[in-house]
Amino acid sequence: MPARAISPTPKTYAQLRDAVVAVVVQGRAQIDRAWVDTYYETGRLINEHILQFRDRADYGAKIYEKLAVDTGISVRTLRECAQFHRYFPIRRPGAEFDWSKCRLLCQVSDEAQRMKLLKEALKNNWTKAELEARVRAINAVARASADATLAPPVELLPPRRGTPGLHPIVDLGDGPEVDLGFKIYRALGPASTLTTKDIVRLSEEGVRQVADATKAELFTYAATVRKVIDGDTLLVALAIAPGYTHQLKLRLRGLDCPEISTAAGRAAKAFVDALLRPGDDVIISTTKPDKYDRYLADVFIRELRAKSSEWSARTPAPVSQLSTLNAQPGANGPSAFLNNALLEAGHAIRYDGGAKEE
Repeated sequence: MPARAISPTPKTYAQLRDAVVAVVVQGRAQIDRAWVDTYYETGRLINEHILQFRDRADYGAKIYEKLAVDTGISVRTLRECAQFHRYFPIRRPGAEFDWSKCRLLCQVSDEAQRMKLLKEALKNNWTKAELEARVRAINAVARASADATLAPPVELLPPRRGTPGLHPIVDLGDGPEVDLGFKIYRALGPASTLTTKDIVRLSEEGVRQVADATKAELFTYAATVRKVIDGDTLLVALAIAPGYTHQLKLRLRGLDCPEISTAAGRAAKAFVDALLRPGDDVIISTTKPDKYDRYLADVFIRELRAKSSEWSARTPAPVSQLSTLNAQPGANGPSAFLNNALLEAGHAIRYDGGAKEE
């Protein structure tokens, strides 16, 4: 090992602080890399040794027990080392990956998904928590796909999707007004000839009647995701009228995900995180508040990004194979229905507002 360069003696406290931080960070990185190399080499030795005795069916199983007794290393660690070498026989993860991240990568059995995940994690400098969330999402979807042939057919929701930008005319006693939704109204001038039978579209030029519009198209908005709160709750910014944005927490209609405090609830959130990120565009059709005074929503991914390299890179392959993520026809082009994707993947159950089953 080359000799460590001797740094000059710090003359100020700031120099001392910076020097200590640099030495500790560098030392920890070297220790982490040494552990990765150690486990990789251990796995190589085990795999190449077992390969020599491949004709003896039970030899591989017994060798781990014997090694554990003689070396004091647990059977689990020895198996993880061997798996690590099998999954990365030629090239190892980058220097940014410590052993805890390598172990997470090895939990993804599909090689194509594993290598895609590695590439994205290195590119985006993911933390262990970010990598763990993505691995959980991949495995949760894989388990749901594997169990699909055994499970009864999933009861999906009929999607409710209207046309963004359409609003009804209402009269609450002070003359006709445009109902923008969420108890927000725009008054019309006394010269207006619009009635409560009309549906209109707002623009910078004013209010225009849409003669062929129907009530089924109402209360639908273009929106931007602000935050995924849990599996069935989003914080979004809705474009309810030109120049007017309304931020609101919405719950997905017709389903219920496990509580976020549970492993299943965290897996449901990770599933949604794999499909949506803050800043993503969606189409949302809203329903009147439920008994908890929450607005309910049908959420459609605005662009079917399964066809884009960016979306595919961040989305587990089994997710993009769900039938509910195929194109859903709509007035604004193809989309994917998030509510049914959660149901189909097994991260939610149908729930229409009655008493929940324990």
